[in-house]
Amino acid sequence: MLRLFSFIYSFFLINICYSQNNSYKLFNEDIATFNESKQYEESIRRIESVILNEKSSQEDLYNAYFQKYYTYKRLFNYTEALTNLDLALKAGLKTNMQEEAKIKVAVERMFIHFDLLEFDKVTELLTTISRENVKLLNPETEAFYLSVLGTMNIRSKDYQLADKYLDEALVLLSNHAPKHLPLVYRKKVGLYKSLKKYKEAIESFEKGLYYAEKYKIDIYIIAMYSDISHFYSDIGDVENALRTQHILNKLATDYDNTNISGKLNQIEKELLRELEEQKAAKNRLYFGSSIAILIAIILIVFFFYRSNRQKRIIAEIENSQIRIELDKVVLAMNELNPQKEETYSFNFTDRQLEIITLVKQGKTNKEIGSDLFISENTVKYHLKIIYETLKISRRSEL
Repeated sequence: MLRLFSFIYSFFLINICYSQNNSYKLFNEDIATFNESKQYEESIRRIESVILNEKSSQEDLYNAYFQKYYTYKRLFNYTEALTNLDLALKAGLKTNMQEEAKIKVAVERMFIHFDLLEFDKVTELLTTISRENVKLLNPETEAFYLSVLGTMNIRSKDYQLADKYLDEALVLLSNHAPKHLPLVYRKKVGLYKSLKKYKEAIESFEKGLYYAEKYKIDIYIIAMYSDISHFYSDIGDVENALRTQHILNKLATDYDNTNISGKLNQIEKELLRELEEQKAAKNRLYFGSSIAILIAIILIVFFFYRSNRQKRIIAEIENSQIRIELDKVVLAMNELNPQKEETYSFNFTDRQLEIITLVKQGKTNKEIGSDLFISENTVKYHLKIIYETLKISRRSEL
């Protein structure tokens, strides 16, 4: 039975994880589609809907901040990209994916410094990242990692090892993410320029441009023209250098990533303001509801208090009337049974006669004791003798 329960529990967890991963996959694909079609505002709106949702888990936030990082990185807004990378790490460390988060953030941070040509920081980070760790992520990231290794080896003039890394990256991307092939082909342009294989360099440019245009990824198109423009300039081909630079300038103007980033920041602020306004409205609603409930409670308590007070007054009046009626009945009975009035014919003591008189006046044992300056127990003792003498059982018969 225990084994069966364990199996069912494991199956349940696997299904939850699969469903969650599938949900993230669909979300990430949507963001990638928006970005590739330059619908960056829609990307940010979708991402912020997760980040600003109070019900989002740390896993949700980890994934959302990474998608926001990719969006800003695509726009070359590295300041915002690094900010969201830090937020992704903060969320990731609160999940059961801590090790993955550390590796993934370190690798992506290295990519940022690589794009910024901060090669000293790239070298420093490479010492903390192993290929085995990178393989734990995904083939895309591994290919980008190999591309960085290829570039670093070009810089150190180890062209053979550089070519090996870049070829491995091309294989990975061809099999898993061909839309990113331009990233590697542009490194090939640099490699072949260093080797003075100009024909191969131009062929690499053409292949990279083919995939960039095929998948309609503007930043890759811009990157390919930027590399080939530098290539022509470095080899002294002024005509082609000017031609490609002219194309590059037009592409960069059309892309207008700075203006787009500004709009995205404005959207984030608007969404945050909308959320704060919604929270304020909710707080006002909760406050108003609380006041209304409090007033209702006070009214209910006052109603019950007033009702009970009226009932108590009515009960007191009824009790008084009952006592009056009882006194009348007792008086009538005494008139019909005069021997009870002739208590003096019994040999009662003066004290006992005083007690009988006070009882008939309706006083309690305590009041009788107070009037006669005797204890309540003494009163009870005399009453017992009186009851036995008169052969009665209660004081109302006196």
